[in-house]
Amino acid sequence: MQSKLKHCLAALMLAGLVSPVLADDSSLEFHGYMRAGVGVNTKGGGQVCFNMNGVSHWRLGNECDYTIEPTFIYNAAKSPEYGNWKITFMPSVYRAYGQGELGGEVKDAGGNVVGNFNGTDELVTRFGQVFISSEKIPALGNGGVWAGRRFYDRVQLGINDHFLENHDSDGAGIENVEVGAAKFSYAFLMNPRTGTTSANEQAYEHAFRITDIPTFGKDHALDIYFGRSDLSSSENQTTGAAKKEGDATTRLGLYHKSNGLIGNGGTLIGFRVQTNDAARNAFVAFQQTGSFGATAWDFITEFHRNTDKVTDKSTKIFTLGGRTDTHIAGPFRFLAELGHDNVKADGQDAANLTKLTLATAVSAGKDAGSRPTVRFFVTHARWNDEAKAYLSSSWVSGPRFASVFGNAKSGTSVGAQAEAWW
Repeated sequence: MQSKLKHCLAALMLAGLVSPVLADDSSLEFHGYMRAGVGVNTKGGGQVCFNMNGVSHWRLGNECDYTIEPTFIYNAAKSPEYGNWKITFMPSVYRAYGQGELGGEVKDAGGNVVGNFNGTDELVTRFGQVFISSEKIPALGNGGVWAGRRFYDRVQLGINDHFLENHDSDGAGIENVEVGAAKFSYAFLMNPRTGTTSANEQAYEHAFRITDIPTFGKDHALDIYFGRSDLSSSENQTTGAAKKEGDATTRLGLYHKSNGLIGNGGTLIGFRVQTNDAARNAFVAFQQTGSFGATAWDFITEFHRNTDKVTDKSTKIFTLGGRTDTHIAGPFRFLAELGHDNVKADGQDAANLTKLTLATAVSAGKDAGSRPTVRFFVTHARWNDEAKAYLSSSWVSGPRFASVFGNAKSGTSVGAQAEAWW
């Protein structure tokens, strides 16, 4: 009873805080993203997804997780002289199917495992973004400043869920300062809640970005992402632990975007290299979107080369795939997605995975991007012996894959998924 009373009081307090804001529709923006669904595998049991560990996956009918990200943006102040100021707050939920929340091993003072905490089956709320930002400040070249915790520098290929750039973190910086036709951004990024619990060690990064550099006209532009990360440390005066030396990492990403270069769609060509004393990772990526009649299409191919500088051995990753999304009539659509992944490590045979999904959908509009949508899908995948180790080690669904498919070389899942962004 006391717990229910506390929840009621909290809800009333939240309603009291929000209601004055809702009275002015321009003060509060509500955006977000969510996906959730159910599924089974045809051998028996729950849905199993087909993702090789370390390789981006083809998403349609192949997402074994919940993602819920409601985002509230309060427009706090606006003036020609001081710019526009916003407060962004995003409580979020993420969980892979079959995983408990906040569980794990229980250890004694000596580090010995004495039990296991299974956690909860319910979805647990986290706070993915909480930050203050500004824009259109004349004294900052019509740019702004920001500080807090946020999604930052995200560049994503949608249908295979590969983030070409992703630097989500705590931090502060300036962004979108006009430099001619281009825009400049700089941020100091760090996350004090990850890694060590000691104040003597802290990873950090300097992140630079120049976007919208004109190339071949108004519909063609280049974006440059550059970063330098390292470790700040000192001798621990309590334990006597020595100062730890970091391995500084440098990254450079170049992304050229065009509209109308091929048909009526968009073209993205990307290159990225990241290096430190231990490893050098590089990739090239190509994405082309377009439409033909009632069908929208999306094609992606990538090549990665990850090199261990200590052993001088490399792993090469090649991915190729695409999706079509066809309007049938009214709210009904038909989707198809085919993707192939090839991973070749030096001295080993290549691992191959091919995944095909066919789906029908009921959507809130005629266009391929119309949301909300509910999809009903069947996903079939085939793989070779070399791919089993990658599939079984995927943190999202590896143990589920191993327990269901074992030594098999193919598998099928059937299910439904809801998705929306707003």
